[in-house]
Amino acid sequence: MVKKWNPLNIGYTKTLIFLLVVWGFFFFGIGAFIGSFFNNAYLNKFPEMVPTDKILIVAPHIDDEIISSGGLIQKAILMGAKVRIVYITNGDNNVNVVIEEDKRLRINALDFISLGEQRMQEGRNAGKALGLEEKNLDFLGYPDKGLAQLFSNYYSINKKYPAKGTKFTFNPYNGTYRKNQDYNGENLFNDLSAILDEYKPTILIVPHMSDIHPDHKSTFRFIEKYLLEKQVKNSRVWMYLVHYKNFPADKSISTNKLLYPPSNLFHQGNWYSLELEQNEIQKKYLAMEATKSQLLKMPFLDIRRFVRRNELFELYELN
Repeated sequence: MVKKWNPLNIGYTKTLIFLLVVWGFFFFGIGAFIGSFFNNAYLNKFPEMVPTDKILIVAPHIDDEIISSGGLIQKAILMGAKVRIVYITNGDNNVNVVIEEDKRLRINALDFISLGEQRMQEGRNAGKALGLEEKNLDFLGYPDKGLAQLFSNYYSINKKYPAKGTKFTFNPYNGTYRKNQDYNGENLFNDLSAILDEYKPTILIVPHMSDIHPDHKSTFRFIEKYLLEKQVKNSRVWMYLVHYKNFPADKSISTNKLLYPPSNLFHQGNWYSLELEQNEIQKKYLAMEATKSQLLKMPFLDIRRFVRRNELFELYELN
């Protein structure tokens, strides 16, 4: 007699429980313990900043500066160092946020402009929470989710890239670095070059070269182009990671845990950890909450999962 399969069979139940445990172990980041154990031994301590430091943080979108460097900004200000943030885009091409804000499915270009203006104000509010003044912030107003096109297909000064959300081919925002600037790669490169030449940062913090978001990767390429053409030697260049497969491995919001680099991006000696004090963690959390439009309460999208006991940077070696 053939025994019928029973979903309540003890063997089946044990197997199901085992698979659920394994899935939870890796999906929710408990599995990060394994990678953390090995990576921890190789994380260097981020160098001390000094009062004469001039720190420039380049953020593709408004909130990347908090995610990557919210604690570093506070430490630098306390030290007496100068801090300046350059926002490449206003993060205005986000259909889901526009629909959520307006509560309607039919949206137009003006809705995206409204989001861009809202995010600029959120950037100011977040900066204030971290101790920055508005004069420390530069909004360039280039097209969100369009930076890869600017670097490749629309680089020439004679070209004008049509932004997907706002439909503008130039920067329409008041309060930006150069209003009415045409959307092309050469203009963006010239704006970045002008800021870098004038400010002369001793510490430059930029998106990671391996970040999978096209805006982040392209921002790095614009900065790298500047560093190579100008043959910069007197700055320390640090890369921060935001978008990468299963990063951070632990998707929970837990400020008492450490952040570790993805194992397949880990290079011995290049990753550095900046440990944060409890008050710095709290201020970073408040700064993130100031970016209200970005607080999507989903495990993969909630930016508050980046509020940890430390911040991670990889040193970019200048040739």
